[in-house]
Amino acid sequence: MITKIILADDEERWRMIVHDFLEQEGYTVLEAANGRQAVDQLRENPDTALVILDIMMPEMDGLEACREIRSFSQVPVLMVTARDDEETEIAGMQSGTDQYVSKPIKLRAFMERVKSLLRRSGKSMELLTFGKLEVDPSSGAVRVEGSAVNLTPKEYDMLLFLARTPNVVRSREQILHAVWNTDYYGDGRTVDTHVKNLRMKLGSCGDMIRTVRSRGYLLEYPSV
Repeated sequence: MITKIILADDEERWRMIVHDFLEQEGYTVLEAANGRQAVDQLRENPDTALVILDIMMPEMDGLEACREIRSFSQVPVLMVTARDDEETEIAGMQSGTDQYVSKPIKLRAFMERVKSLLRRSGKSMELLTFGKLEVDPSSGAVRVEGSAVNLTPKEYDMLLFLARTPNVVRSREQILHAVWNTDYYGDGRTVDTHVKNLRMKLGSCGDMIRTVRSRGYLLEYPSV
């Protein structure tokens, strides 16, 4: 139910910015400071949906890391680099990368690349099931005890955002960013109103969306 992404770059500040952006979109991010760490992370987390690799990294660069990854996994790889030349791009493709992006990246365009790779691999379309509650990203359908629930687009986006990372608290600001995008300047009351409506529509599953005082909301579901 959780979509994991490995993010490998030796620039800590860049990793932090992209990590936060991916997390706000509902993904679980595993960080690596070099190619060797990225490969090790993937071996430990074979259910990873996407690997993002910078080319210029210590110990093992992105090209070598991608070649090693391809020796045991077909996980999608997105290569990122500050070197914007044809030879580097060709080397990236030859190593087995699926897409190539040059720095400085534009975050929303970058996110569309991420989502495109996940759609192509089918990783972003898995049915999310929480007991009697089902969220189907492939069709946009929501069901409670097998019956369809009619949600507005914003209610659905909010539920999907919470459902992608169950048991993780999301602040009102994170929800505003993920559901209304970075250009929306609303306040927490907007989120509160949509949560109230969403709980009512989910009926017997409404109490799965829990309020965490002074922090935000989460979709609570036992992991066992």
